Formats: sequence, C-alpha cells, structure tokens
Amino acid sequence: MDPIKVRLGAEVEALAGDLNAVSEFLYNNPEIGYQEFKGCEYLSRFLRERGFEVEQGVGGVKTAFLARPAGRQKTRPAVAFLAEYDALPGVGHGCGHNLIAASSVGAAVALSRLIGGLSGSLAVVGTPAEEGGGGKILLAEAGVFSAMDMAMMCHPSRLNRAGEEMLGRVKFKVEFFGKAAHASVSPDQGINALDAMVAAYNHISVLRQSVLPDARIHGIITHGGDAPNIIPQYTAGLFYIRAATRRYRDELFKRVEKCIEGAAIATGASYKIEVGQPTFDPIKRNLPLEEAARANMEAIGIAIDPDDGRRGSSDIGNLSYYLPAIHPNLAIVGPEVPGHSEVFREASVSTRGREALLNAAKLLAMTGYDFLVSAELREKAREAFGKKE
Repeated sequence: MDPIKVRLGAEVEALAGDLNAVSEFLYNNPEIGYQEFKGCEYLSRFLRERGFEVEQGVGGVKTAFLARPAGRQKTRPAVAFLAEYDALPGVGHGCGHNLIAASSVGAAVALSRLIGGLSGSLAVVGTPAEEGGGGKILLAEAGVFSAMDMAMMCHPSRLNRAGEEMLGRVKFKVEFFGKAAHASVSPDQGINALDAMVAAYNHISVLRQSVLPDARIHGIITHGGDAPNIIPQYTAGLFYIRAATRRYRDELFKRVEKCIEGAAIATGASYKIEVGQPTFDPIKRNLPLEEAARANMEAIGIAIDPDDGRRGSSDIGNLSYYLPAIHPNLAIVGPEVPGHSEVFREASVSTRGREALLNAAKLLAMTGYDFLVSAELREKAREAFGKKE
C-alpha cells in the first residue's frame, strides 16, 4: 500500500474514540430532516476544534454546513466528503446516518493532516434531510458544489459494495372527488370517490406486471371515506414511482396518470394529482471512481459482495448530475436484515458498526487522496461523468 495511505489509516485509527463519540451523539439525539440543529452544531464544533473553518446555513439551508481546512487555499481539484445526519421519524437512526456523518468528518480530518504537500483541496458538506427532503438537491441548486470536482460518502448497509444502482423516484398524492349520499337510501344519487380510488389502485397493480424489472410502483390509500353508510365524496392516496432512468421514471408516471384518469371516467369522479418535491434522480454511476474505491476496500481487507438486485433512492442521485459522485456501502448487518429498522439502528453502534465506521473513514480518505494525486483518475472520472445517460 502507498505509504501515504498507510498513514491515512493510522490517522483514522487515532481518531477512533472521537469518531465513535460523533456517531453516538447523533444516535442519542436523532433529528428528522431540516430539524438537525443539534447535529449540525455538534459536527461544526467538532471540525472547528480540529482546524477547519466552518460556515453554517450554506445554500439557504439552516442545518447545512460547509467546512474546509483553515488557511488552505480553495484550489482545484477539490474533493467533497458528504455528511448525512438526519434520522427517521419514529425509528431514529435506522438508516445509519450517524455513521455516514462520522466517517465523512473522520476522512476529512485524516486527509487534512496529510494534504500539505498535495495540490487541490477538500471540504466537508453537511447535507441535511436525505430521507425524502432532498437536502443535497437544494445545496447543489444553490451552487454549494460549484467549486468541487467530486463528491463521496459511505453508507452502512447489508453488503459491501464500491457502488450501487439507485432508482429515480417521483412521489405524488392523488385525490378523488365524488358526491356524498346515503349508501342505502339513495346510492344512485352519489358518486363514489372510494370506488374511483380502488379502481385506480387496481389499475396500477395490473400495470406493475408489465413494467421493467428494476421499476417499482407502490402506494397507500390515506383517506378512504368517513362512514360506511355514506357514499365517500373524498378519498386520497400517496404513491411512489421508481425506475432506473429518468426517462423511464417519467414514462411510468404518465402511464399511472392514465390509470387514474380511467378510474375517474369509469366512476364519474373528478381527480387531482399533486407531485411532491423533490423528485429523485437515479444515480449517474462513475465507474473509474468506483474502481478506485474498490481497490481501497480490498487493500484494507474488505471483501466485495455480489449485487443482490435490491434498489433504493437517494438525493445523491441528483447530485451525481452536477459532479462525479460515488456512494460505496459497508455492511453492518447480515443480508437478511432490512434497513430503516430498529435492528439496523442498534447495529450502527455495535462492535461491527464501529469497525465499519473506521473502515469507511479510511476508504473515503484514501479515495480522496487518489483523486487529488492522480491526473489520470480525474480525467477518467470526467470522461465517465460526461457520458450521456
């Protein structure tokens, strides 16, 4: 291994107690998206105490921050380490964002101590509200990443992977409007909004049989009526559509709209569709950067797992269209354990979780180093980023 990488690993090991403290603070103080005031302040203070200049509230997002080594010129190339620290409602850190934040700040601190002789610069970007809020999207639109050349983070998972596919996602609310009437005395006088919703749901279920294997459509009825003896005059549902490309995601949305329109025509109800923001894009993978990450994973003794075909969505997908970005995963649980669960949350502060935290910080620091010192890697990353979807 490159002697600098050996030193980076030693720097991370020396930070082990501090990084575990970061993870445990976030674990014990879970905050949902755009409410991460404690987490933002704690991480900002942590970085300031280790020689970083920190600006909070960047991009107009109160719980975001941007940190750079104090006194270091903002030169290019520039590497961004992404810190997520939002929790899930009711579950807390069931997605392990406490480990993401701790590993990103650990990688940045370690690399900052050895960057003196290198060209380029690094930053930590605190990115709130990944869980549906799209914090990275707001920061990218505000230009926070405009002077950066690549971004990365490491997500706790069920598998060890240098990169993964992610699905684009659009979420929407559908409402049907009918006419109330007595369900026994005068059902002929009503227009049943629940029938419209059930018909739409069934049409969508049938559609699911004829979509591409990596597409997903799922939803719930959030309001089905008020009383059994009243023809429902109002119903509502919430749906997600996911697909591996932006084009197919948008095509599926149009087909789902037809399902809803057909249900309205059949029942005589009217309807309204409200698309929720933000819409998530599928990740634009950067294979040269993933290969660099893979080599570093193997160098520190992490065996790569085969892809199991399971897919989620994240706002790093949108960010990957602004600059090259990677999203490696390190396992903290077995393949059978679902994310967004209490078991996964507890694993984030387990012995295995703490080990993954240090490995993630090493992996990120080493891959950031590779990007700063290798013009060839940067050129390959730029070429991959420039390819059309």
